[in-house]
Amino acid sequence: MPTSTDVRPRRPVVIIPSIRDIIAERIANIPEDVDILVVDDSDGNIKPSRDRMKVFTYADQREVMGKGYDLIPHKTSACRDFAFYYVYLYTDHDLIITIDDDCVVPPDFLSAYSAVGTTADFQNVTLDGWYNTISFMGVSGDNGETLYPRGFPYYLRRPAPETRATARGRLACLMGLWNNVLDYNGIDKYVSPSYQKLQPQARPIERLLTVGTPAQPTKFALCSMNFGFTRDLLPAAYQMPMDREIIPGYPLWRFEDIWGGYVIEALVHKRGGQDVIGIGEPTVVHLKEGNLVRETHGEHFGHLMSPFFYAFIDAGVAAIKAGTYAEMFFALYSHLVDNFNRIADDILIPEAYRPYFRETFGRLERWGALFNEAPARAAAGRVG
Repeated sequence: MPTSTDVRPRRPVVIIPSIRDIIAERIANIPEDVDILVVDDSDGNIKPSRDRMKVFTYADQREVMGKGYDLIPHKTSACRDFAFYYVYLYTDHDLIITIDDDCVVPPDFLSAYSAVGTTADFQNVTLDGWYNTISFMGVSGDNGETLYPRGFPYYLRRPAPETRATARGRLACLMGLWNNVLDYNGIDKYVSPSYQKLQPQARPIERLLTVGTPAQPTKFALCSMNFGFTRDLLPAAYQMPMDREIIPGYPLWRFEDIWGGYVIEALVHKRGGQDVIGIGEPTVVHLKEGNLVRETHGEHFGHLMSPFFYAFIDAGVAAIKAGTYAEMFFALYSHLVDNFNRIADDILIPEAYRPYFRETFGRLERWGALFNEAPARAAAGRVG
């Protein structure tokens, strides 16, 4: 696995969504000859802070997306979806890295991501449940208690024996990590002082660890704050829309990357061992604490709805054939759209959640169609 700081990916691009600004010092360790795409979600206030940085305003996004402009969520970090499609249409970048605007990039940033796309025997962990990335950071509570990342299901917060082995495949996606302000659920920060502490020294206990296999497709909470992936994963990297209320007064928020990550992980495992997905270096410094009340409020229905979202995805992934990520993503959501009522009834989806899932799966099918020319024509002709 590449570890030297002078190893460089062939054609990397760095994507940054922002509602504020881009501080040049935070990204100074990204070489000047690397392209940076900024998705401006600030109503047009962001200006380029260096050469080879392109800022996309709402007008730019409308021009590129056309009738698909509504597929791009706004006022959420999921606006980075626009840059995924732009890269697909207009560039030949083979390594896509996305970070948040409140992160400081370390010197080994690109060299750590140069492992993406390589085929090797990687260290691997599986378990009956989800893998805990906070424990992987070597972080525990004041009394030694286990802490969990944002999005980790509460119903799976229990000890589970881990199996360590090696897994051979192409590293299709790598979630880098972060220290200082760790990524926790709002309610955990409200309840426990251990979740309120900064962790400036936290680092992963291993440089790179893959998670799950086709035989035991272990998941983890994938955060889009710092992750990189191969070009062919662009269709599947879509971050979920979090732009509506589920019931009056209760918006859905903070699960755009968690749910999107679940889809990535499920499709990686669907390929039957061709690809693997990992966690590890690089570690960025995360600077900003969020608004605790807003986080807790917005996460509430995410926690309630997550088991049903995962059940939908599991049912769809089981029904489709392995193929390219573009093929599988489109097939997954076409299946969920065409069989929505039957699957929703089978997995007992509450009526209050069905409008969100129905509309979202339709959006995701349209997104998938953008990467599949023939299916796009078919989807355009579907009635209802």
